Amino acid sequence: MDRFVYIFINIIVPVFLQIGIGYAIQKKFNLHIGTLTKSVFFVFLPAMLFTKIYHTEISKEIFFSIIVYSLTLFSILFFISWSITRFKKYEGRFSKAFINSVCFYNGGNFVLPIVQLLYNDPFATAIQVIVIMAQNITSNTIGVFNASSGNQSKLAALTSILKMPMGYAIIAALLLKTMHIQIWDPVWSTLTILGEGMVPLATFTLGAQLANTSISFKAPRVYLSNMIRLIASPIFAYMITLILGIHGVVAQVMIISAAAPTAVATALMAIEFNNEPEFASHAVFSATVFSSVTVTLVIYLVTNFI
Repeated sequence: MDRFVYIFINIIVPVFLQIGIGYAIQKKFNLHIGTLTKSVFFVFLPAMLFTKIYHTEISKEIFFSIIVYSLTLFSILFFISWSITRFKKYEGRFSKAFINSVCFYNGGNFVLPIVQLLYNDPFATAIQVIVIMAQNITSNTIGVFNASSGNQSKLAALTSILKMPMGYAIIAALLLKTMHIQIWDPVWSTLTILGEGMVPLATFTLGAQLANTSISFKAPRVYLSNMIRLIASPIFAYMITLILGIHGVVAQVMIISAAAPTAVATALMAIEFNNEPEFASHAVFSATVFSSVTVTLVIYLVTNFI
């Protein structure tokens, strides 16, 4: 019990305090959420992805294991959420928002600071960065397509994907790293500073967005999404690590990441493309609140038994 309380106070509470600051500032000053969102999407997140991927040193075996794991988990969650939308006969726009709320989680602005606080180890951080990279590949293709195709043609949705800079940042970092091209120091320093600002800004933005969310306790669809996201996802993650023979810190970080709440990007994309923004915001808000307990429990279990 002491370990559980320690994790909650020292790992989870600092993250929620950042969210709370964003929430309070938004209530007080009514910031422009669209500006914050675009700042995260088009500047800070691409900079973080580029610097972390370019700078991360990790074996090819672990790298490809993480990619296979991430894509497997995504495929399972996608199939389950898609099946639920068909079984419950959710209409097209809502079904896309529901799938996004299950499949995409806060690997960057929620899990990354948790991993840094929990392990204080560059290796553990590198593992999470690769998970983020794999997640961003899917979220910035399938996720953007789902969100934008709710109100656009498929061609326009594909165009929206091409406009998002995260994929280009990932490709550029991988190419430059593979070709051993040195980044000019002033450029590297700039990207590093911007990348370091991503986590607090994105967490702050999450709090600001939550402040604009109307809270409802009669939203069974939201809670169904939360159950899959917070409970089923880490269970599937644990099973995948067993099948792939992944263990130790690598497995721990993967499972903790899989237990993260619905990504703030889900709500941001829903707002950007006007595709069920109220449901998406509710899903993010409730999952974030419930995760204070569920993620603490997952951290306790994986650090004690894996």
